[in-house]
Amino acid sequence: MPVISLSDRARLRAYFRRAPELHLYELGDLDDFFWPHTRWYALERGGDLHAVALLYTAGALPAAIAIGDRPTLAELLDGIRDQLPARLYAHLTPGLVDALAPRYASEPHGEMRKLALADRARLAGVDTGAVLRLGPEDRAELEQFLARAYPGNWFDPRMLETGQYFAIRDGVLVAAGGVHVYSPTERVAALGNIAVAESHRGRGLATRVTARICRSVLESVDHVGLNVRGDNRAAIACYERLGFATVAPYEEHLLLARTGAGDHFGDSLALSGDGSTLAVEPPAVVVDDPRRSQVVAVPRAPVAPDPGGDVRQVAKLDLGLGH
Repeated sequence: MPVISLSDRARLRAYFRRAPELHLYELGDLDDFFWPHTRWYALERGGDLHAVALLYTAGALPAAIAIGDRPTLAELLDGIRDQLPARLYAHLTPGLVDALAPRYASEPHGEMRKLALADRARLAGVDTGAVLRLGPEDRAELEQFLARAYPGNWFDPRMLETGQYFAIRDGVLVAAGGVHVYSPTERVAALGNIAVAESHRGRGLATRVTARICRSVLESVDHVGLNVRGDNRAAIACYERLGFATVAPYEEHLLLARTGAGDHFGDSLALSGDGSTLAVEPPAVVVDDPRRSQVVAVPRAPVAPDPGGDVRQVAKLDLGLGH
């Protein structure tokens, strides 16, 4: 099937609306707030879209989302992989990374789950009386709290302007959370940055904050979801008590182009065929995965192979809840 570059929001919307819970982030990125940072690729036959992949370029580390039918997405990625940046953070249907292997070495960053709110009635039983709404004036306090309670968080201060961040105070902030994606236009929201101070964990505060966020966004959206590590049993249990259910598993990978691969973003990488050496220019810094679930640290200078360890020195911080 022909591979096309697509900028028709109506066609993209119709495609992702076939399974909105699976594609909350893609639908949210059709919003004017995120749209300028997106590139879309698709397989088309007979005027119909059969697979779509997103490249999101807002962060220092571009991110890709390709989730859905594995065979058709593999065909799509096979057709576009040489057009993608030399370093990339990817959210992929399980096993799909193989389609990128001819160009990229992969650093697996875990099995994940997409969850969606399936039973709103469960929110009614949660006491959210102590949960307060945050605004732009609370930015400094929230950033300081997240730095302590959730190091490595992905927080976009602009999202405070949505009015969809909430917190609990015990003199100071002890629990907080909000949204990574929020679009009343597209009727979707994805939750994130839900954290509890270590001193206040085990008291159900994350449950209360999450319930309050859900109640608020449901006033203007139809679909609510989030991403969570597949082995984060405490977080998954919390969300399931609130009425969330698993939509699909997926995988996250840091992808680094092998030696000689071109780069449309201007990076220069040298990576051996087995992924054992890496050089990055210009010097890299710790950057957020703009797709909201992990943080990676790319080396500041070329490193020599280390038979006993990962020479790429990629570090990750898991998304978790401290109930």
